[in-house]
Amino acid sequence: MKQFVADRVIIGDGEQIIDQGAVVVDEQGKIVSIGLQGELLHIFPQAEVIRYDGCTILPGLIDLHVHIGYWWSKPDVAQYNDGMIALMAAKNLQEALSLGVTTIRDVAGPDGLCRTLKTAWKKKYITSPRIFDVNQGIIMTGGHGWQLKGGMREANGPWEVRTAIREQVKAGADWIKLMTSDRTPTPEFTQEELDAAVDESHRLGKPCCVHASLQPAIQMAIDAGFDTIEHATFMTVEQAKQMAKKDIVWVPTMITFFQIANYCRKSLEQAQKTESFVHEHLKQQAVFFIESQKAYSENFARLMETGVKIATGTDIVLEGFPITPVADEIGLMVELGMKPIKAIQAGTQNAAEVLGQGQRFGTLQPGCHADLIVVKGNPLDDITALKSVMEVFQEGVSVFSKGRRDNQSRE
Repeated sequence: MKQFVADRVIIGDGEQIIDQGAVVVDEQGKIVSIGLQGELLHIFPQAEVIRYDGCTILPGLIDLHVHIGYWWSKPDVAQYNDGMIALMAAKNLQEALSLGVTTIRDVAGPDGLCRTLKTAWKKKYITSPRIFDVNQGIIMTGGHGWQLKGGMREANGPWEVRTAIREQVKAGADWIKLMTSDRTPTPEFTQEELDAAVDESHRLGKPCCVHASLQPAIQMAIDAGFDTIEHATFMTVEQAKQMAKKDIVWVPTMITFFQIANYCRKSLEQAQKTESFVHEHLKQQAVFFIESQKAYSENFARLMETGVKIATGTDIVLEGFPITPVADEIGLMVELGMKPIKAIQAGTQNAAEVLGQGQRFGTLQPGCHADLIVVKGNPLDDITALKSVMEVFQEGVSVFSKGRRDNQSRE
């Protein structure tokens, strides 16, 4: 039995904080008790004490929008066969752990990749966050992401959409995902197709999510009743209220829009300085992402106040960026008006509940898996402390450690 001790423990429920707190974990990797250090040291005198001075303990972070096997934008894309893609994905999973992310939902990748990774994790061939996945995304012919060979399944009409969903379930998918907007206001799937998708997913016992950034696709997704809406970039307050009423969760993935907007802005500025030719596609992309950044910045606080449940996802596919920067997404939420403790809840309890796993992880409660992260400093005072990850535990086992001897002591 081990007792992890720190300056504070954040439970993850958006409310509870224990100063000079401790978490007791048993040999099976389950949390036995949470409380004040002094009290738990007395109750569990036999427990090994691991102390983290100047640190905070909180639940492992969760990323609900990951593309762990995204190889299509690699500069040396011709070298990426199945083996290379699997090795790249395994490296991405290790990086996710180093960022404090202990659970992910992969929302479209090469057919069968996540099933293989989950098996490899169970066999202990790789170290990985816990994976939930959709296998392939489902799109209309020529729809958003059609260029991603092996990662998308084209389907047209309600019954072909149902067939595509059955194929993903057969392939071991935990979730179903549809893509129904690109960079224009024209919705991709019809209402009849979206309704059929939700009906078939739920009929087969699978939750479903949908990529919908623009109007009217957002309203169509709300009307269909998806479990989560990804992005919803230009959502209105009235639509957020509808989502709250229907228990639809918003996964805004703001960090990717902000990063790409900044990237586009710098590219255009550099082109201007050097008087270089700017491809029309880059101009169109720049307009979309800069407008998206503006929409999130202006509307996030008002949308948040409607009571719509918000959970963290990142959607990073750009080369050179961290694969699961949940801490940055939480930081953006705080910057745009959310209280730090509530933003942390979005990345822990809320996200776990989206996955139907709120009783297993996402908060530090007796009986839950000991998915813990230790960060240097106090994220309630400075949310960027979430990026100073010192150690990560998954079911009580250390899966990432930084500066162990310098930053903790044993008693």
